[in-house]
Amino acid sequence: MKVSTDKRIRLVSTAMMLTELPELELRKPHAHHFLYEDTMRHLAGRKQPELLNSLLKDGTAYYFLFTYAVNLSWPYLEPLSFPDYLYRYEPALCASKLHLELRELLASADLESLWEGQKTGWEKLERDASTALEDNRIEELLRDFFGDHGRNLFFFPNPLFPELASLGAASDNCLYCIARYPGRSSQKWPHEPGVTLPGEEFGSFGDQPVWSRIVAFHEFCHPLIDPLITAKPELVEALRTSPFSRGVLSAFMDRYPSWEDMLAEFLIYAMTYAYLFHEFDRETAEIFHRTMEERSGFSGVRPMGEPLLRYLEERKNGEYTNLFDYLPVMFNL
Repeated sequence: MKVSTDKRIRLVSTAMMLTELPELELRKPHAHHFLYEDTMRHLAGRKQPELLNSLLKDGTAYYFLFTYAVNLSWPYLEPLSFPDYLYRYEPALCASKLHLELRELLASADLESLWEGQKTGWEKLERDASTALEDNRIEELLRDFFGDHGRNLFFFPNPLFPELASLGAASDNCLYCIARYPGRSSQKWPHEPGVTLPGEEFGSFGDQPVWSRIVAFHEFCHPLIDPLITAKPELVEALRTSPFSRGVLSAFMDRYPSWEDMLAEFLIYAMTYAYLFHEFDRETAEIFHRTMEERSGFSGVRPMGEPLLRYLEERKNGEYTNLFDYLPVMFNL
């Protein structure tokens, strides 16, 4: 995994800062990173990007917009080959001229000069995130769960927009974690830093090595698990009607647009539990379980995570190719 402040991601974040989105985020009061404030001063007086605004109003998810961006060439911003799921879920985005709007913003706002002036700040961010992720086992555990996926992993420490959430992006060859800048954590939830409130001191990625790895692992899992769910509809349907799903998971259905989305999210929680067990220890995995239970009301992280510890041991003996080979055992099908 490499820490990178990819300029295509910077560009989309900057373009979003020209929309109404930052004002909506301020409904939850928070302080801004100095690179955010410096960028906003540089953008003062610029008009909103019309096409980007239109796509956002039509409900295009941030994840898809950033995925669009990392599939553009640099510095010419020509569309390359988009992932199949982007064509499937966002055909209007793929066919749009958003790359031309981004290219115009890059030139007319002279963003390259802005970034050159901010070079020290961006380099400090990269060093900070690199410290947080030093000697991690994320790639190893992703291979254990998904097999040889053939993707390069990139971690983008994001001081721009969005400030309140982390997200991922993907191309055919790369996976990206776009991690929000962390605030300080509490004694109750030591590995779940909040946002920095006005007047508070900022935390850092280096202060949050466990959280930084949780975020990275989580965002890398999503584009790897979705194709497996799509490729195995009969198994996914059988899982939906299993006793565990009916008795535990079904209580959360109203939070998700589909059973498949909920299954992916809860499996990722379980994998995260197993990852933390192997990267750190049982105590760290248990803290993650308690955090999810108290903050989200989901008490199934440990019950779903424990079987994956057995899966990881049995996989060493060549019994399974990837996680989906094990799910019938895990769900007692």
